[in-house]
Amino acid sequence: MLFQSLILSFAAALSFASASKYQSYPLSELDPTKFSSYSKGQDVSLQCIRRQIDTGEHIFDDQGNILYSPFYKCLETNAPLSLKYMEDSNVQCTIKFEDEVFHMFQLYLHKDAPFTCRFELRPNSGIYLPIDLSFRGNVLESHFDIDPNLNMVMIANNENEIISGTGFSSSTNTTKVIIGQNVELNFNVKWSNLHKELINDDNVGVYWIPPRNPWLVWIYAGAGVVVGIVLTFLFSYRRINRKIQLESWNKVE
Repeated sequence: MLFQSLILSFAAALSFASASKYQSYPLSELDPTKFSSYSKGQDVSLQCIRRQIDTGEHIFDDQGNILYSPFYKCLETNAPLSLKYMEDSNVQCTIKFEDEVFHMFQLYLHKDAPFTCRFELRPNSGIYLPIDLSFRGNVLESHFDIDPNLNMVMIANNENEIISGTGFSSSTNTTKVIIGQNVELNFNVKWSNLHKELINDDNVGVYWIPPRNPWLVWIYAGAGVVVGIVLTFLFSYRRINRKIQLESWNKVE
């Protein structure tokens, strides 16, 4: 009897371990399918973690939840930065680097704290996923230098949900910034729609970025060869035709 109880307990433990090995992400008590999906061109807002300007530590509410606030207000629109779902764009957002903003970017550039924001999986769902914006530059005593040009890659799935995103500086120059200065941040936003692939027998899905299409390389190479042959033929034809004409004129003379 004791042996049977041990066997049952062991089987139950294995079953629990197997069931808890994987968790759905993002983890939420809400059912995302009860909310409408994004439609093309719909606004996608970003909310960013509020931090202490001296330490970069999170700011919490009374229940211990991390507080978020909308992305910095852009002077062009007098509204926080937002994206357009599945619309590639170049967005200019000029920010006034007042004292608090200036000191926060010092932390971001020095990598003392990540510039972490979030977006909703589906609009108005309250189900969020994180996105890190990695600005690069140099922090000096009187100012800092920042690379203000970011590539932003946003990924959606076939259900028109936004599943991930990232942003990173990508230019070869920096801009000197002092307190009180207006600085134009440029966001080169690109969207991709990916298909979910199952990677094991536990129905674990992943959205892989596909490799570059090798056929495009061959197409471009083939097109180059064809163009080269055509140009060579045309030039050769002109030279041969001119030579024939010269020989004909010589015979006439």
